[in-house]
Amino acid sequence: MSVIDSRLVKTTTTRRHGSTLRSREPWSFEYTNRACTGLSVLFCFVVLICTFNVCTFNARLEAAPPSTSGTTAVPGVDMVRKPISRLSPGTAVKNPQKTGFSNVVTIAMPRLAAGEIDSLPEYAKQYAGMFHFTALANVRTVTTGNRTDYLLDRFGVGISMKINGQLIVVTPGTANQLGLKLGMIERGILKGNEKDLNGITQVARTSRMIIFDVPTNMLVDDKHKKQILRYFVWASPASGKLGILVWALNDTKSDRYTIACNNMQLLPPNYTEDRAIHVSKGPLLSNIPTANRFALVKIPQGTAVPFSPKMRTVATLKTLNVENLHTMMAGVSESLAMVPDPQQASIQPATRK
Repeated sequence: MSVIDSRLVKTTTTRRHGSTLRSREPWSFEYTNRACTGLSVLFCFVVLICTFNVCTFNARLEAAPPSTSGTTAVPGVDMVRKPISRLSPGTAVKNPQKTGFSNVVTIAMPRLAAGEIDSLPEYAKQYAGMFHFTALANVRTVTTGNRTDYLLDRFGVGISMKINGQLIVVTPGTANQLGLKLGMIERGILKGNEKDLNGITQVARTSRMIIFDVPTNMLVDDKHKKQILRYFVWASPASGKLGILVWALNDTKSDRYTIACNNMQLLPPNYTEDRAIHVSKGPLLSNIPTANRFALVKIPQGTAVPFSPKMRTVATLKTLNVENLHTMMAGVSESLAMVPDPQQASIQPATRK
């Protein structure tokens, strides 16, 4: 399957790392931080994915959804819902080529931004920006005769922390050997983040794209609500650039979610998210911040992309088959074609229903 080539996927803030164009725009997922301070105290702190609301995204879309036309070989398709692949400990986030990745897909930079921040104990506030959800991808070049093709052959997520000023992927079992001296609370939070990575689900995968779901606490009408952020990441067959779409869904008891936002968001490659976190008020007599007190203020921000009619028919499906996947590819292409020139389009947050 080849993938979406559209006028929207160039940014003006790119630089070259090796053979890959990379943007310095900010970035993507949900993960929950939990820390234990003893037998009687449990501290839970949620850190959620992908938001950069000050992104100056002067883009031209050069990626379109995968299709079967013009390919030298049809890649395998995996439509089984399963846990997403994990990044290896020690992976250098800002220099991923050393560990076999070409692109940063998203890095979350969480901060307490709104709500009842002063109700938190000081020890809770200091951990807000310490743990970073991270996703990396590798785009591989394949040359056959005079034809050059690009495959999304690796993708993974993990938690990174700063070690000697560098963001490094860590796990509770490798933190010490990588140079981190974590206390009991920090180690407990890291364990909670690792556990929550297991909740991220791969929905569909081909050699050119991946779709995955991230359970996330969101701020909706001044209340915290559990929603799903769905990501569609693909490699352009013409340029190798990544396209990244994200939209919000409401969970249901049926085989479909419901759409929870008016627009999808097209994110630039190498996205660093300024992740604003809302804090709700806790129980009157409790000083222990639990996970449901923290929510993402808005979904990751880039360029607003409307849902085309065709995209709406498949955007909410919990599981996809091959026919659904082809419909979604066509729906993404139609949706991207509906976006005006990004130099004239206003970059506005997706509003929620």
